[in-house]
Amino acid sequence: MPDGVDDEILKMQHLEAEAKARMQERSSQAAADSLKTRAQKMAYEAQQELEAAQKQLESGEAKQQQARVPGTPPLDAADLLTQGTDEAREAKTRLIKGRARLNFALDQMDEAERQAWDALQTGARADAHGQLADET
Repeated sequence: MPDGVDDEILKMQHLEAEAKARMQERSSQAAADSLKTRAQKMAYEAQQELEAAQKQLESGEAKQQQARVPGTPPLDAADLLTQGTDEAREAKTRLIKGRARLNFALDQMDEAERQAWDALQTGARADAHGQLADET
């Protein structure tokens, strides 16, 4: 009879371990999904910012080119040159910040993938405990 009791205790331990692993799997997968969603949103916004900054840079450079066209009145040329320089400088700053945000978002997506992999492994552990409980 003691072997039967020991088997039942072992089975209960496996079932408990399976239940804990399932709960951990669900929470890990939910966290990974949430992180991935936020990272994708951030990446999209960063990409939009990069496109806007690139257009601003091109506009600033175009103004600088227009200021250098022969025959442009000197005061207009000076204004265009300073406006173009300021726009280009601001656009370069926005480009750097946008690239940094995009890289951060991509890193977050990698982290979400790692968390999803961990959740998958936890699910496999839960399956193993379930099978061991069935065998007991």
